[in-house]
Amino acid sequence: MKKTVDTELLRRAGANCSEETLKHFLYLNGLQAPEKPAYEWFDEAQGRVVGVSYLELMSDIAAMGTAFHARGWRGRTLGLIGATSYSWVLAFVTCICSSMTVLPLDPSLSPEELAGRLRHCRSALVLADPKKAEQLGAAVNDGEMELYSLSETDALLEEGRRLLEAGDHAWIDNFVSDKQIALMIFTSGTGGKNKAAMIRQENLMAERYVWIGIQANQSKGLLTLPLFHIAGIKDLYGALLTGATLYLCGGLRHLLRDYAYVQPVTTFMVPAQAELVCQMLQGRSAEEARNLLGGHLVALRTSGAPMPERMRALFTAWNIDITSDYGMTETGGPVSVSVMKNGRLFSKPGSVGRILDCLDVRIDHPDENGCGEVIISGISVFDGYFEDPEETEKILRDGWLHTGDIGRIDEDRYLYIVGRSKNILILSNGENIIPEELEKAVSAIPEVKECLVFKKDEKLAVRIYAGTPEPELENHLKDEVRKLNGTMPAYKQIRIVELAAEPLPKTATGKLKRENFHA
Repeated sequence: MKKTVDTELLRRAGANCSEETLKHFLYLNGLQAPEKPAYEWFDEAQGRVVGVSYLELMSDIAAMGTAFHARGWRGRTLGLIGATSYSWVLAFVTCICSSMTVLPLDPSLSPEELAGRLRHCRSALVLADPKKAEQLGAAVNDGEMELYSLSETDALLEEGRRLLEAGDHAWIDNFVSDKQIALMIFTSGTGGKNKAAMIRQENLMAERYVWIGIQANQSKGLLTLPLFHIAGIKDLYGALLTGATLYLCGGLRHLLRDYAYVQPVTTFMVPAQAELVCQMLQGRSAEEARNLLGGHLVALRTSGAPMPERMRALFTAWNIDITSDYGMTETGGPVSVSVMKNGRLFSKPGSVGRILDCLDVRIDHPDENGCGEVIISGISVFDGYFEDPEETEKILRDGWLHTGDIGRIDEDRYLYIVGRSKNILILSNGENIIPEELEKAVSAIPEVKECLVFKKDEKLAVRIYAGTPEPELENHLKDEVRKLNGTMPAYKQIRIVELAAEPLPKTATGKLKRENFHA
């Protein structure tokens, strides 16, 4: 059975969709450079890097999509559970190119939690890693969901190829609309409650401008983030939107091996991953550190949480620029990003990048400093939360997405985020405190690895993680906080300093968990 489809059929498939869809750009780029690698990864069994070209990827999508349609899956939601692999990626992209909705889920969740999320999104189809599929089978009733293993990928491809050879062109001729809900992702959003955000095809398009802007298609991209979160997913489809090559990282334990192969010029990660890189490179000279990161890395893009000053200083010493981007699940990813300037990735100090031209971003009810809630309008704004009108109404009002983030915008459209509205601490004297501002100041103390500002007995307190607690270290940190207080107005001064013996609780993307924090 041949593994590629007639080019004319592929061209026909690419034409059967709105222009603002992943399928349109995938097939446009693929037909222009069919032999260019689309995805690469390290195959442990073969002990070498393997991959698929754009032509092979398009052919695999056509085969798998044909099998999906023949099974009656068109228009349905497919739960996708597993570690990063080509099988996972192929199923994900095929769904988005097939008038289906894909629901990626965190494989570390318990079978009961996974079953609950699948039921909530009315997903009767599930593709999962073999072990997870077996575990999930015990958590759902007989016949409640159709469970398939990702190990069946080859069988699905063969099934689809046979159907194509026999003249089944239902998938080839299926029209994919830019209004189709392509993706649902669970997020805590603005209120701490897990909700499934509905992302349209056109919501994905803003990532194309990011990849073009940073010239990411000129070198291989390196995917290191998990694929159940928008931060990782946007890299997955961003590469296809611009005809780039994306390397699928084999896990954080293989990070340096993968950096050595890919040799990226820029890379994207959350601060929690940057921390791991710093630990791996601890004690190395600038030259050694750069060589271990592939030798060509000049910029690290971050998002999701502020980058601690001590880590920023380390990367700067290695001659690697640190920039911050900003985005949300509810916008399919990017809102403001770093830009190329004089051959380097650039973002104004303190900003989270320049707002994308395709979006209208404003500050709602700004104060005397120009700060207020960041609100967004444009092609990126999602449709709402699945079957949750109450939460949808909280965030979507009069055509604007209310982010819950407090920020300001300068004259060049650079965005500055100062905190979250839900995190504001209201003291008994009526003063409003943005804890992130104080945390940034405390993080500048060299010994501080992590910190969290909270309210205790109507006073401002800070919990600091600086390694193993010792009396001398505690006294030193209290002295440093007292010095910091001397630069602050009285109502912003931190009166209580506590040391944590363990790193502070964080989400999967490195954000501090505030909701469950107890003094």
